[in-house]
Amino acid sequence: MKTNIISIVILAVTTLFCLPAFSQITDATLQHAVEYQEDIKYKDFRFAVGGGYAYRVGTVERTNDQVIDDMNKKLRNGFTIDADAQYFFKRTWGLGLNANMSSFSTSGSGFTIPDFDGPIRSYDETQRIIYIGPTYALRHETDKFLLIGTIGLGPIFYADNMTINGVEVNGTQTGLGTNISLAGEYKMSNTLGLGIKLSSTGGSIESLTINGQNVKADQVIGLSNIGVSLYLSFRSW
Repeated sequence: MKTNIISIVILAVTTLFCLPAFSQITDATLQHAVEYQEDIKYKDFRFAVGGGYAYRVGTVERTNDQVIDDMNKKLRNGFTIDADAQYFFKRTWGLGLNANMSSFSTSGSGFTIPDFDGPIRSYDETQRIIYIGPTYALRHETDKFLLIGTIGLGPIFYADNMTINGVEVNGTQTGLGTNISLAGEYKMSNTLGLGIKLSSTGGSIESLTINGQNVKADQVIGLSNIGVSLYLSFRSW
């Protein structure tokens, strides 16, 4: 009986001395948890701008003239300029805006085309495809790297500027386009990043407005292109 009483006393004293320490640990843990929750802010802003190579996808128009076919092939390769911004409401997703412009050029001489008398002495053509639209963005990051994926839908603008024997012919049209991108960047500092972006812009049109007149194309004009660009980004988190 005496042994049981001593054991109970020792347990009570031990508990009494341990309670303050346990209380301090608990308070510190709760305080840290509260501070941690207060520090988590998912309303983050990011902006990126870059440029690189663009490849025009789709079928290349073929004719019976090798010179024209070679010029059309040149229109597959060009350059792109890309800018996007996102605002993240949560840790993994946000909304944003993407704008990109792809340009493709070609030139040649010594061939004939309908509605022009005689051979073509000089021919220069530049096709520009501009997309602007809202995006839904996803992100995943580590201490040193950030991965961003976006998908969007918006208007796509097409401009075809030709100079034929010194005569300018300009065609324009607007359609509906899509944009999908995946970007990975290295965090150079707390706010700056350097990365590479793979993007795909899709769309098509069936007519052109040339000198104020709507001209239906012989076939659907594909505007889809793939871009690979290097970019610099700024982020607020």
